[in-house]
Amino acid sequence: MILWKYLAFLLVHLHVDGLADKPSFPVAEFSAHVRTAEWLIEYDSAAWRLSDTVTHADMDLLQRTGKEWFVYKGRDSLWYGAYGKFQDTAYDLALHFRINRSDSIEAVNEPRPDTAMLHAVSRCIRSSYKYAGLMLGRSYVRMNKFIRINGDRSISIYLLPALQPADVAMYGGEFMYRFDESGRQLLERYEYYRGGFKGFRLNAGREVKLAYEDVKYPTLGSVYFALRYRNRFREISIETLESFSQLMFSQVRGFYWEHREKP
Repeated sequence: MILWKYLAFLLVHLHVDGLADKPSFPVAEFSAHVRTAEWLIEYDSAAWRLSDTVTHADMDLLQRTGKEWFVYKGRDSLWYGAYGKFQDTAYDLALHFRINRSDSIEAVNEPRPDTAMLHAVSRCIRSSYKYAGLMLGRSYVRMNKFIRINGDRSISIYLLPALQPADVAMYGGEFMYRFDESGRQLLERYEYYRGGFKGFRLNAGREVKLAYEDVKYPTLGSVYFALRYRNRFREISIETLESFSQLMFSQVRGFYWEHREKP
């Protein structure tokens, strides 16, 4: 059960302190960001494990995999990875893997991914890269994609900076798009990009501050960065226009947040 122990370590319960008498700070929204960021970390862990397995596949199968690959949770609550290409009218599924409850990974033929879902998610991925690309222009920052099929069957796509070469963790660009079940209609969009990314090389002894002074409160991307790299820096804080948030750790409480409103 290595994966689940790993996830249990990552998905530490986080406390939000310091603003009980500061109702202006959006505690509910921040807590929602924390929950979403925890899910993104779980997705990222599954994607890394499944994709590492895929790299050992035959070259002809790898060549049939395009940007439309993704991982998803099946009805059995297990993680699956669908690797293939979308050819406008059909999804060519080259590889299909699953992380079993025993934590092993195996290639599976059944259950096959739903064809309509494969097509819809592929449309969403293509559209999301197109929308984000209009803002990013020519960028050499690698982005990770996260796909979430929501309870109402709408599809959310998150694009966030990946860990860059030389172990540089970056922030400053984040994109979220939510589409209808078919993947054809854009229902919601959130984009944050101010013309460039910033980053820090991983260093367990380093204190880092994420500068978001053009927004009132922490964004989802900033919360994700803090949780994703909490064990790779000594201290992580987020400074916005109206608040200062810091991810803290103690042996007694574990990880928790402290927030301060700016005067």
